[in-house]
Order: sequence, then C-alpha cells, then structure tokens
Amino acid sequence: MVQFHFVARDLRSLWPDLARLDECDVARHAERFRGGVNNWIVQTYLRLRAPLAASRMHATIGETFLPGCINLAHRDSLNRALLPYHRSFIVGVRADRPPLHLCRWEVMQNDLEPEHGRKRYVPLWPQPGLVARDPSRGTTLQRIAYFGRTISAPAWFRDPAFHAALRAIGVAFEIREDRWFDYSNVDLVLAHRVEPATLLRQKPASKLVNAWLGATPALLSDEPAYASLRRSALDYIAIKSPRDVIAAVQYLRCHPVVYAAMVANGVERGAKFSVAATKSRWMRFLTEDVLPDALAWKTAHHSLDSGWLAQLVSLSAQKLATKWFKLRVYREWHAQS
Repeated sequence: MVQFHFVARDLRSLWPDLARLDECDVARHAERFRGGVNNWIVQTYLRLRAPLAASRMHATIGETFLPGCINLAHRDSLNRALLPYHRSFIVGVRADRPPLHLCRWEVMQNDLEPEHGRKRYVPLWPQPGLVARDPSRGTTLQRIAYFGRTISAPAWFRDPAFHAALRAIGVAFEIREDRWFDYSNVDLVLAHRVEPATLLRQKPASKLVNAWLGATPALLSDEPAYASLRRSALDYIAIKSPRDVIAAVQYLRCHPVVYAAMVANGVERGAKFSVAATKSRWMRFLTEDVLPDALAWKTAHHSLDSGWLAQLVSLSAQKLATKWFKLRVYREWHAQS
C-alpha cells in the first residue's frame, strides 16, 4: 500500500490528541489551526486521510522523515544539514518562505509563479470553521472587521481619527485577533499590511478567499496574490488609505445593488477554493503528479554517496536562495523607511 507521511515538528507537545482527531475536528478546533505548519501539514493530513484511504492509500503523520514512502513537509522542516533528506521522497510546501530545493516537488500557495517542472500551485485551506455572514443582514453596512494578526497592520488601523470618521457615518471597525472564523455579523472585510514586496509575493490570497466564502465584500490592499485572482470590480475594492476605506463605505451605502452583487460574486468565486475543491486539487496533485514520479524514483538506484552529494548541492542552493531573499527584504524595508 502506498504511504503518504506528513512531517511536522513538536507534534507531541502541540498535538497530543492528534490520534483521536479527524476531519470534523478541524472546525471544532478552529483556533488551533494558525500558522503554516498547522494548516499545511496537520490540517492537510486530517482532511486527506479519508480520501487517500478510499483510494487504497495510507496516510500517517510524525516528526521524522521516513524512507520508502512519500513525505510531505513544510519549508521549516527542510533546512537541517545533517538529516538524510535524500533517502526520502519529499513534497515540500514553500508557504511564505524562499524557494525550496531539498524536495522532489514544491507546493506554492499562490499562482504568481507559473507551474512548471515539479512546482505546483495548491491554495491554502480556507479558514477552518468559517461561519458566513448572516444573510438576514441584507445590504446593511454597520461593521467592518480585520481578521488576523496585527504585526504588519498599518498604524491607521488603530488611529482614533479613523475610528471616529467611521463612527460618524454609523460604522464600527473591529480588529479581530481571535475568532477568525466568524463572519456572521460582519458587513465588510478590511485587510492591509505593510511589508516588503518580496514578502508580499509569497503570501496566499486567504483573506480574499475567506471573504468570498464568508459572503462578505472585501476592501483589500492590492497585494499580488489578490490582484492575480481578480477578474472584475466585484471581486474586491482596492484600498490604500483610510480615505479609501471611507469612500468605499459611502459608495456601497449609495449602491446597495453593487453590495449585493459583490456578495453573490464572492459566493460563486469562492466555490473554487472551498474545502471540497481544495481537497480535490490535492488529490489530483498527489495521485496524478506525485505518485507516478515517486514510484519511478523508488525503483531507480540511489547510491548513498551520490545521495549525500546531491543533498549538499541542493542544500547549498536553498541556503543561497534564502540569503538572497533576506537581502531583498532588507533592502526593501530600508527603501520604505
């Protein structure tokens, strides 16, 4: 039986109950699914275990790489010089990090780079346990919310003058650092972050996709991943400043038909990024791309010495890519300041 083995560090301490969890528990434990490893590895394992079993394949999860099976790991688990990565067939998830070299296949979380060779785009799972906006709110526009961490949020998110200007037109702005899944009483999603362009190009389109699935129109800075998915003005309203936010609110207040159209458009667009759609995309990738290549790789002869040499070359390339990435980020930060 073909085995897909998911690899993540600190499972014993962070997920001591993992053996008792299944896909239904993803929504019940929504607050635990934060960060790249938890979502890309733990969540993917829980969501794919049943469909892989239905295809007569076996899914396991652990803290170490295993030879003789297909290993799936986050970039953060693929940077140790002395681990014998070359003995394992590895699918690596780049996430927000620099390009990977210590893997056979690389998963990218946005579509800004073309799929070629052994690089594939697979969108990040939507927000676990997502509760869509209450449809009884209609085109009411009384609450704006930002969902997420605030480490990269612009200063004007907490500017009293911005909050006062919104209150003056009957709108409250909430910075929601927990309950990222609850869109039930939110009328607009706001997302903007201040980060170097190199970092932004690695980000997923999650806030846009979650807004679509949450039936809530979005006001977003025009990040590359969002812009890449944009097909019409109904997908989201691009904003750069507090003034843009106020203008967008006033526009949608005066054009409730546009608001309703944005909701309907988001529901339609979001269907391609639902849990079911993402699961199907993963299964196609693993069974049509990864599995045939893994079977061919397994039958090929791999000398131990040449394996270590190839790993050294790949690790060197990966470390060079990381240094170049960090240098670009450093220069962009200083150019912005």
